[in-house]
Amino acid sequence: MAGLLGIGQSALMAAYAQLQTTGHNIANASTPGYSVQEAQFATAGGRSTGGGFLGMGVNLVTVQRRYDRFLTAELASSTAAAAADQARTTQLDRLQQVFADTDNGVGAAIDDLNAALADVVNRPSDASARQVVVQRADILAQRIQSADSRMRELGAGADEQIAQAADHVNDLLDQFAALNERIAQVNGSGQAPNDLLDQRDQVLLQLNGYLKVTAIEQDDGTMNLFASGGEGLLVGTRAAKLVVGTDPADASKQRLVLQQGASSLPMTAASFGGGSIAGLMRFRDEDLAAARTALSTLAQRVAQGYNDQQALGVLADGSPGQPMFAFTDGVLVSELQSGAALATGYAVTSQVTGTNSGDVSVTQFSVDDASIADLRKPVTIRFNGDGTFDVTGDGTGNPTGQPYQAGSPISFNGWTITLRGTPQAGDTVEIVPNASPGTDNRNARAMVALSGKPADGGAPYTDAYAAMLADVGSRAQSATASRAASEGLLSSAKAAQAEVTGVNLDEEAARLMQYQQMYQAAAKVIQAAQSMFDTLLSATSR
Repeated sequence: MAGLLGIGQSALMAAYAQLQTTGHNIANASTPGYSVQEAQFATAGGRSTGGGFLGMGVNLVTVQRRYDRFLTAELASSTAAAAADQARTTQLDRLQQVFADTDNGVGAAIDDLNAALADVVNRPSDASARQVVVQRADILAQRIQSADSRMRELGAGADEQIAQAADHVNDLLDQFAALNERIAQVNGSGQAPNDLLDQRDQVLLQLNGYLKVTAIEQDDGTMNLFASGGEGLLVGTRAAKLVVGTDPADASKQRLVLQQGASSLPMTAASFGGGSIAGLMRFRDEDLAAARTALSTLAQRVAQGYNDQQALGVLADGSPGQPMFAFTDGVLVSELQSGAALATGYAVTSQVTGTNSGDVSVTQFSVDDASIADLRKPVTIRFNGDGTFDVTGDGTGNPTGQPYQAGSPISFNGWTITLRGTPQAGDTVEIVPNASPGTDNRNARAMVALSGKPADGGAPYTDAYAAMLADVGSRAQSATASRAASEGLLSSAKAAQAEVTGVNLDEEAARLMQYQQMYQAAAKVIQAAQSMFDTLLSATSR
């Protein structure tokens, strides 16, 4: 009777364990990171009798979770990649918004300034036309300042998000270390603490949302964690710390340092390998830095180009032109206080003597260097009958017998003149001080030409701005494509893991009925043993 009663009790306990495990699965069907559990049984063996071995029931061996470490590692890696792409794409979308309004952006402001200068070319003495140039120069400087300010805000926002992420990583590493300690303590019993292992896997998955983590399991059940660059994040129960500080190479941004005891290791986007921190750092250090550099370079070229051209011209009163813009620490500021500060003319002008018998004429005249002291000194070019010319005037050296070729530039005293036609002997061309610079538009024409052909030989200003927009757009498009691909891989990894570890409520419901019947049958075995025992007692008591 004792054998039958023991068998019934073991069957009852087995059914109860099955019911408890199934109920635990059903209760945690929606718990993030939960892996379905299964009770594992083995026969309790048998005892030898003359008629053979009689079974002694069933033993609960363990409760095991469905787990595939390769799928878990793939999910963690996919999570890190998707988080990095998501963070970078989000920031690039914000960067695109800085330049979204093309009708009121920097490029439009450059075109508007050029159009205002073109009006001054047509009306160099018109005060209202000159004042429009002042206004357009202010607008251009303000729009560049606004774009740079918004990009600075994006950089500061990225730094703040990186700092917050570092705090989360430190908290998660502490949680992971605590779980490591508890798992190591329980691991000595020989049974796996399934729920603790699930919790630890979930913390590991959250860590991969911030940085790519490699986990290596130890013999005692603990896991050591390492960053993508091999830096130790956690060894046993000792967790490193991510510390935020000022970047010594650039005080305007922050850097992360991994503190491991007394040692400190600077971390880069490559060190993190993935996760939102890597995405934010890549955006800040590559994408945003490239856009800011391009805008700063454009602003510097604009300032240098217009300032240099202003320096070559004179105001209405003949005084030298002053800078239109100031460029300091990447900030463009308009220096024009009034339209009268526009140097639209040159200090000297050319004139063809009316008594010339040939058809020589001036096709182009420009001032190349206004700093030369003899710029305003009168100079006469006199042609000889043999196809040469002589030059007289202070600062020229008075050369004689210079070969003349129509269309070839002639340069002296900081100016250059280009002639055409066929002169006759005795014909002259004079370069004299400009008597009415207020109505002169030659330097204004040179300013208009700057937009299409900058003096530094670089791309036109609007083309440079368009190239910057194209670069930002290309980066955003590439990041969006990477995000779509990584999210697809993440979705596949989640589906593959869910297929193995996920709770199927239909299956659990069917098992619940099965184990309930098993429990009832086991109870019948105990009831039969009890009835037989009662019958035996009744028979022996007579």
